[in-house]
Amino acid sequence: MSRKHISPISNKVSSTSSNNDFYQEAELPISMLNDFESAAKETRYEISNNTRRVYRSSFGIFKAYCDAHGRSSIPADPRTVISFIGHQKDFYQAKSGHQLSTQTINSRLAAIRFYHIQSGTPSPTEHPLVTRVMRGLMRNHTRIVSDYDQQPIMYEELEILIQAIENQSQPLTQKRDKAIILLGFQGGFRRSELANIKVNHLSFLRDKLKVRLPYSKSNQQGQREWKVLPKGETFSAYEPIKDWLNAAKIKEGHLFRSLTRDGRYIRDYQVLDANSGKGFLRGDDIYQLIKRYCNKADLDPKFYGAHSLRSGCVTQLHENNKDHLYIMGRTGHTDPRSLNHYLKPND
Repeated sequence: MSRKHISPISNKVSSTSSNNDFYQEAELPISMLNDFESAAKETRYEISNNTRRVYRSSFGIFKAYCDAHGRSSIPADPRTVISFIGHQKDFYQAKSGHQLSTQTINSRLAAIRFYHIQSGTPSPTEHPLVTRVMRGLMRNHTRIVSDYDQQPIMYEELEILIQAIENQSQPLTQKRDKAIILLGFQGGFRRSELANIKVNHLSFLRDKLKVRLPYSKSNQQGQREWKVLPKGETFSAYEPIKDWLNAAKIKEGHLFRSLTRDGRYIRDYQVLDANSGKGFLRGDDIYQLIKRYCNKADLDPKFYGAHSLRSGCVTQLHENNKDHLYIMGRTGHTDPRSLNHYLKPND
């Protein structure tokens, strides 16, 4: 039996076989077409916007390589993919002395796989030879790759960042940016999660702030998830969030809004759908904001960034003698092994 695929771009049904066992879209009764289109639109949410952007960029690199050598990018031959891996693993070697990390190369392969699936074509990345090459690459300890791990922002660095924020001339900018930094740190939020927080996701209780996450990287199915942030904790976000809401006079919608260039007013706000609109910060905006303050605070942006808040939350809670289950409840990690990258034994 042939398998059908609904493309998130064209919303068309394509077959991986010449054997037509199912209706083609054009053959559906008119009475069903609206229902079909309504369901097909859901593929927009199959992956996040950021992942889609990364895949588009990575596949563009693969396609350019194929075009330069007169090879097909879809469908691609496994030997073409292996050749691409060989090109990518040494890409920066001559220029900087470093090679691309296996994580980056895996991201390239994930993009190739994604676009093949969208076209209804078997992915060459699943071929045993490709798998063997990547397995060997990951075990090759002689490779010299750039270390992109960001250092954790902890209490000492956080204090310096807050000082840099308070040097801003506009009170509205101060309040918003302080709320972003402290909420990102205390809650161990990813930048995309910070950008998607709405006012109705917040609950201010007597001694804690509860933040509801409808979705997260580890919660793609919309299961109920809360972060409980104690009001009395060092560098608590409780009061800074309240100060920002009062100053901005925001009652609903996105918590973190765009400001005018002079920082005195909130920009016009409009949400068209889940992925578009204006007047609110995106994950990339928060990434740039944190990088900017790291630079002002003389924290090298090469080693500090948005992820430093999340890793700092894990590391600081560990130094505060919190156990793994407590830390996982704060950050949303689902596997204790994920914390090992951040944690070091206490002195």
